[in-house]
Order: sequence, then C-alpha cells, then structure tokens
Amino acid sequence: MSVEAAEKLKRSKLSLLSPRQKRRRLLILTGVGAVTLILIVWVYLRWNHITENDAHVLADMITISSRVDGWVTERRVTDGDAVRKGDILVLIDQRTSKLELDELKSKEASLRKKQEGIEAQLGETKESTENAVAAARARHEEAGANMGMTAAELEQARLDYKRDQPLIESNAISRRTWDQTRTTGQAAAEKHRQAKAQVSEASANLAYAIAKRADVTVLQKQLEELAHDIEQVMSQIGQKEIEIEDRTLHSPIDGMVDQKFVEPGEYVIPGQRLMLMHDPKSVWIEALLKETKLTNVRVGQPAEISVDAYPGRRFTGQVERVGNVATNQFALLPDPNPSGNFTKIAQRVPVRIRVDQPDDNPLRPGMMVEVDIDVSHH
Repeated sequence: MSVEAAEKLKRSKLSLLSPRQKRRRLLILTGVGAVTLILIVWVYLRWNHITENDAHVLADMITISSRVDGWVTERRVTDGDAVRKGDILVLIDQRTSKLELDELKSKEASLRKKQEGIEAQLGETKESTENAVAAARARHEEAGANMGMTAAELEQARLDYKRDQPLIESNAISRRTWDQTRTTGQAAAEKHRQAKAQVSEASANLAYAIAKRADVTVLQKQLEELAHDIEQVMSQIGQKEIEIEDRTLHSPIDGMVDQKFVEPGEYVIPGQRLMLMHDPKSVWIEALLKETKLTNVRVGQPAEISVDAYPGRRFTGQVERVGNVATNQFALLPDPNPSGNFTKIAQRVPVRIRVDQPDDNPLRPGMMVEVDIDVSHH
C-alpha cells in the first residue's frame, strides 16, 4: 500500500469517529506528549543538576568576651540590635582602675620632678667641680713655681753664707754683714719650707677637687636609676590604660547581636562570654552532599537556593569550596566497628556555597535551605 493510500485510509477512519472520540484521542496524545516532556526534563535535571535539602545557612559567629574582671555597669545592646563597628556594647566598672592610674601618674610626676632636680644638681656639680679642679691645678702650679723660686733663693743664701764664713773669720767683713747674710739664709730657708708646705697643700686640694668628680658619677647613677624607675612606672601606666580600655567593650564589626549572656550588675571574669554576634553580609550555605553526588561538583558552579522561610523566593549562589573531609571524621564518638558487622553507608561531605545576600538580609544563620547545583558547568 502506498503512503498516499495509507493516509487516505487514516483520514477515512478519523472521519468515521465521533467528536467525543476525537477529543478523547486528542487528550491521550496530549497526555503522552506531556509525560514524554516531563521525562525528558527529569532526565536532563537528573544528569545536570544536584539537589540537596540537607543544607543550612552559616556565618562566622563572634563571641564577645571580657579580658578583665569586674562588675558590669551598663549593657547598651540587646538581642537583635544592629550595631556598627566601634559601637559600645558593654561597660565594666572602671573606678578602681582609674584611681590606680591616677596614683601611677602622680608617682611618675614625682619621679620626673626628682629627675629634674638631680639633672640641675648634676649640671651645677659638673661646673663647680671642673672649676675647682682648674683652680686647684692653677694653685698647685703656682705653688710649684713659688717653691722653685724659693729653692733658688735658698741656694743663693747658702752660697753667700759659705763665701762670707771665711771672711768673717779673717775679719774681712763686719759682724753686721755676717749677721745679715746668716739672717737672709735663715729667711730663705723658712720661705722655702713655707713654699713646700704650700705645694703639699695645693696637691691635697687638687686631689680633693679631682675626687669630687665622683659626685658627678654618683648623680649620673642616680639619674640612671630614676630613668629605670620612670620606665617601670610608664609601663604600669600603659598596662593600666589598656585595662581601662578593655573595660569598654566595642563591636569589632558591623553586625547583629544574636544573643546576650550578661546583665548589668553581674560580676564577670576574664574570658567569660558576654554576647554572640555575626555579620549579616558574610553568610554562606553549607550543603552536606552524599559522596556519591560529588563526582561532577566543581568550584565555581552556579547554584539556586530556596529557603523554607521564603516560599517562592529564589536566591543565587556559587560553589566556593568542596570539603576535603567527610563529616563522620568529626564525630565525637568514633566507630571502630569491633563486632565486624558492616553496613555500607554513603557519607556526607560539606560543600560551601557563596550566596548573594540581598540588602534586607533575609538569610539568617541556622535557616534550612534547599540547593540546586548546576553541574553542567565543568
């Protein structure tokens, strides 16, 4: 039978059908086509998309803790408050610390005043000591020169005495001349003795003036000790200022206060948790995929996210990281399987998905979501 004859036979059979039979056949054909289309779409999605409902929103939860101990005097925020970076969250009593800081500053001022006094004394001592040494050295040199001169006079007197002694014996000179020569010799000897005494005194004075230089060394040592004491006090002041600063707790980020754990009037200790907060702009999705689904998952693949809290609203994201360890490795209680019985269970691997958070920050840590990863992008 030719094609044309078959077509004519088919049209003839259709013409014999009633309108009701024609509608029924059309509905059957439409249903078959719809089922076929659904199967094609399902097969496409099955091979090119991975869907997982074991996923939730995560964020870096920041714990605000106290570095010092003391009584909480004020808590300026509560659960759900939005804060800016640097905003004051909690105040801890500062009165005792401020009094201790004032005491340390007074001690520093006293030490510095004492330091200024010793520095002034050191300057005066240096000047007076050097002047005294210079004067003593000059007197010592003068006394030495004087002693040399008297020594020469004494020597001349002795020569005159020797020369006149034979003359007086032969009556070549008068007794008066002899007496004058002897008296001059005695005077020269006395003068020389006084000059020697002056030299000894000048030497002693010079040694004393030089010894007084040790006062400068003592004062310099006192200044060094004072500088060390001031440095210690300054270190204590710095520590106390840090402690006072730590008694005012500021927000480290622009974020939201999730939960508070302290009330005004409570006593806190170092390391105690005061509140939890997070940055709403820094959230991501963690999907726990079965290991059997990871074959075609790659970083950078797009993902669609649906949130239980917002039916019909879609969010977009991108695979940011595929975990290197299955979640069973983080179990608190390991499973050594001592009995030898074994049931193979597909383990789950965390996949991190970067999500584009809208301006109204609808995604909150802990929300359950469903992700659809398009794995056709390799």
